[in-house]
Amino acid sequence: MNQPYVLYAMPVSMFSGKARAHLRKRRVPFQERLISHPRFVGEIAPSIGRLIIPVLETPDGQIIQDTADILQHVEGAFPGEVSIYPTTPRHALIASIFELFGDEGMIRTAMHYRWNYPDQNLAFLRIAFAAGIAPGADSSDAEIVAGGAMKKMQSYLPALGVSLQTMPVIEAGYEALLDALNRHFQCVPYLLGGAPCVGDFGLIAAFHAHLSRDPFPADQMKTRAYFVWRWVERMIAADAEMPEFPGMAETYVADDAVPPTLAPVLKLVSDIYGAELAAQVAGLDGWLAEHPEIAAGDPLQPTERERRPSGVVAFDLMGTPMTTALRPFSVFKLQAVTDAFDRLSPAGAQTVAQYLEPLGLAPWLTLKARRRLARAENREIWGDPST
Repeated sequence: MNQPYVLYAMPVSMFSGKARAHLRKRRVPFQERLISHPRFVGEIAPSIGRLIIPVLETPDGQIIQDTADILQHVEGAFPGEVSIYPTTPRHALIASIFELFGDEGMIRTAMHYRWNYPDQNLAFLRIAFAAGIAPGADSSDAEIVAGGAMKKMQSYLPALGVSLQTMPVIEAGYEALLDALNRHFQCVPYLLGGAPCVGDFGLIAAFHAHLSRDPFPADQMKTRAYFVWRWVERMIAADAEMPEFPGMAETYVADDAVPPTLAPVLKLVSDIYGAELAAQVAGLDGWLAEHPEIAAGDPLQPTERERRPSGVVAFDLMGTPMTTALRPFSVFKLQAVTDAFDRLSPAGAQTVAQYLEPLGLAPWLTLKARRRLARAENREIWGDPST
């Protein structure tokens, strides 16, 4: 291999952390570049058609944008002794559920804790964003350099359902999740045992860049949930990083067993994200019913704005009414869960459903929109109707 992989990313970026952690775990020789790099500005971003990170460039020039695609490519090119994609029924579905929850269900929490504690976070974020956008710029210019990007990020809060009315329930859900994860990671180094699964990498997106680096949530994690913080350290290290578990094999729990401490975490995943996920599917179905002209292969974000999925969805977050923007990408990510369930044998499907039913997660296994979504050339497109 003459040239290393190149990851175009930023330390403050949520999904950059997911891709970076996996590259490190797989010992991939890679170089990280910021979005200000001339190649990213002049060639990579234009080839994708939008300014978005992370992006992985392979030694042969392949450009891969979405983290799910990045992880799948790296697993194929640098297979480990234990794949991040479990093959046993319960492990496979639990891993997929956690990736979905980490990718989509934790965005609101991550954004709230980043932007709604300015007294604690703002000075750090101003310098961090400026260093990622224009490395080498004088710190006195940080506000000028980073101000536009930071305001854009903050502007997403209402669309995510973050408001004065919903902040208490967002924090209550996260604190309960922290506590449950803390009990789990005190007993088990990763979600499913002694090796990280794709679900661990889904969770690390929010738990690293926002919740363990930004000053306010980082202090909260260290003082309230030390063992979650240790899991974050473990996830961003190249090795297993689990001296607290001497003699533990670097593999999943045997016989498709699930650590008992994971059930309360999964119940909270359902409580925090289940109602929203169902509302997103219903919202997309409603929009599609009004647009029967959409054909397979059409881009999800066409030039004509009237043909872009839009609208709002309403649901209750743990008893609190909430309204968010329609997020078709969440429905696309859900397909990984339903596809994994559809691949199971009847016996495997029954085993999974029986385990997830009392945790409130069984509906996720068959929750499908009336149309599939797909990706081609690093863009989302409409697929065929669900069957």
